[in-house]
Amino acid sequence: MTATQNPAASTISGSALFTEKLMLMICSDIEPSIFANQFGTTINHPAFVLGHLAYYFAVCKQLLGGEVVFKDEENSLYAHGADCHEDASLYLEKEAAIQYCKTRLEETLAFVATCDAEVFERSTAGTPFEGRMETLGQVAAFMLSGHPAFHIGQLSAWRRIAGMNPAS
Repeated sequence: MTATQNPAASTISGSALFTEKLMLMICSDIEPSIFANQFGTTINHPAFVLGHLAYYFAVCKQLLGGEVVFKDEENSLYAHGADCHEDASLYLEKEAAIQYCKTRLEETLAFVATCDAEVFERSTAGTPFEGRMETLGQVAAFMLSGHPAFHIGQLSAWRRIAGMNPAS
């Protein structure tokens, strides 16, 4: 923990970094040629999932008060309710998607590390989480750990549909 980092930031970051390792493990042996394949199903493929997570890592940073620059297509491709498409040209290729997701998480965690405890204690009033969670700290914990873990489960299911073994 850095001198300026509070316990909430440290807890959120530690959990998020562990979740990132799981994401990297589950994607490491996927062939790039199938990274945006749905195999005739409606399951979210890895290219979509990583883009979606990268988008919401930045949304979390923005909710906490950080500056974010979104790419033009990010909202339409990755926001809640966006459909996953089996058109690889819409998405980043495997290595670029992994790197973009990692970079967005690292940028967000660097910002989280600078936040005072007061930031995490702020109300969710006026945010999309109003009525669902009480504080921005709860939102950050969910968006940087719980939300990615949910999608890692989707990637695990995708691997099985792709005929792959569990990641190890």
